[in-house]
Amino acid sequence: MKKVELAEQVLQAIYPRRCPICHEIVQPKGALVCRSCTNKIRPVREPRCKKCGKSLEKEELEYCTDCSRHEHVFDEAAGILPYDKTMSVSLMKCKYGGRREYLDHYGQMMVRYGGTYISRWRPQALVPIPLHKSQMRRRGFNQSACLAHAMGRAFGIPVREHMLEKEKKTRQQKELDVDARRQNIRGAFSVGRDLAPLQRILLVDDVYTTGSTVDEAARCLKRAGCGAVYVLTLCIGKGF
Repeated sequence: MKKVELAEQVLQAIYPRRCPICHEIVQPKGALVCRSCTNKIRPVREPRCKKCGKSLEKEELEYCTDCSRHEHVFDEAAGILPYDKTMSVSLMKCKYGGRREYLDHYGQMMVRYGGTYISRWRPQALVPIPLHKSQMRRRGFNQSACLAHAMGRAFGIPVREHMLEKEKKTRQQKELDVDARRQNIRGAFSVGRDLAPLQRILLVDDVYTTGSTVDEAARCLKRAGCGAVYVLTLCIGKGF
């Protein structure tokens, strides 16, 4: 048995993997999610907003309420899963409760359902939304980077983790209304050492609600000479 495999077995014995949906020890052993939980979260279906990808109530609508009123900086976006109570709790436990292993399952979800967008957008690089250095020290990992690397490995696309840097320490966006979110994130990003003026970039993040964060990231990249900026997130809110 290889040392890596042995270490993994010992780690699982001490800290058994938890299910990202029910948060109990995963059953069956060795899976990433409980068999009974696999159908409790389903991908976002059509109809979707043609700009941000939020689900729409009526098929005759082309854009969600937000995109009808506000012009975004990014070119097109999509989300894999609906941002409901189940996913909100799951991501909270992942990011603030030390459940980094949840991202193994969610990375697979991004790969499984993200291929359509990869084929259409043909990104030259995946750029995760960065954390401020204080957040990174406290959390120990960047969930967006973990998701981007899962996709990068699967699709053979380079991940430029330091193409963007977050210089400004901001308040949590979920605490703010739409206008305050845009003001809070304004000027938060700068280009980093991985900068390359590519024509097609895919931003990767965990949640899309108003689009303020990815708009600001796209603005920074476009000012630096990049072309089209697309967005793919694990979760996305409703468009109505």
